[in-house]
Amino acid sequence: MVHKHSGPETWFLLAGEQCVELPDRAVRGRAGQTPTSAPAETPIALHVVGPGRRDALFLVVHDSSKPWNTFVDWQPKGLCEITNSQGTIAR
Repeated sequence: MVHKHSGPETWFLLAGEQCVELPDRAVRGRAGQTPTSAPAETPIALHVVGPGRRDALFLVVHDSSKPWNTFVDWQPKGLCEITNSQGTIAR
């Protein structure tokens, strides 16, 4: 789901892996790494990477006069696509 938040979003992975595509970059993460974030009003596309379970803690500090989550019409560039050791594309 492509979406944005009215405030900054920070996430910390408890299990598994993910890739979050932003308009200018892809942010990959694994369980236990330093939390990462996206600025307010930035389109985000979340991709779970690998076959394992992903558990994450997300925090959005938002403007209470606006919706905390809005779906947007933005087309990701595919920055989270990676080739695994078997040569197949994984998200």
